[in-house]
Amino acid sequence: MFLFHPAPKLYPQDYLLRATILPAIPRWVLPNHLTVLRFLLTPVVIWLMLTEQYREGFALFLVAAFTDALDGSLARVRNQITRWGENFDPLADKFLMGSLFIILALQQFFFTTLLIILIDLSFIIAGWHWLQQGYAIKANIWGKMKMNCQVLSVIMLLIFHMTGGPIWLLPVTYFVLLLAILMAVASLITHGI
Repeated sequence: MFLFHPAPKLYPQDYLLRATILPAIPRWVLPNHLTVLRFLLTPVVIWLMLTEQYREGFALFLVAAFTDALDGSLARVRNQITRWGENFDPLADKFLMGSLFIILALQQFFFTTLLIILIDLSFIIAGWHWLQQGYAIKANIWGKMKMNCQVLSVIMLLIFHMTGGPIWLLPVTYFVLLLAILMAVASLITHGI
C-alpha cells in the first residue's frame, strides 16, 4: 500500500538520478524491491569480508550501498513512498553498515566504531518509540549525510585492506567517522533517520 504524498520533497541526488538512471529502471521494480535486495546482499557482503575476499566484497558493497540511493530516489520521484519502506529501508542500511563497521573498523577505531554502532542502535530504538507516539519517521538531510560519510569510510577501509595502505587513509577515515557521528547526532536530535 502506497502512502501517496502530494509532492514528496526531492533532494539534489533525486534530480540527478531522475535524469540519468531512474528512467532505465522498469516500472515494475518498486523501491521496496531494492530495499529487500539490500537485505539479501548484506549477508553475502559480510561473508566475503569475513573470508577476506575484499575485491568481490567491495564490488558487492558498492551495489548494496547504491541500492540505498536508488530506493529513496525512486520512491520520491515516482511517488511510491510506503510505510514499510520508511521503516525497513533504515534497518537495511544499519544492518549493512553496522556489520561492515564491526568487521572492518573495530580493530583500528574501537571506541569510535562502538559509538557509531550504539548510535545506530539508538536510531532503531528512537524510531520505534517515535512511531509508537505517532510521529512520522523519515530520512532527513543529516541522516543522508551520515550515511554518505559511513559509506565513504567503509570504502576507504576496504581500499586500505585490499592494498595494505596508504597509511594516510586511516586518519582520514577516522575524521570521516567523526563527521558521521556528528551528522548522526544532528539527525537524531531532529527526529530523522
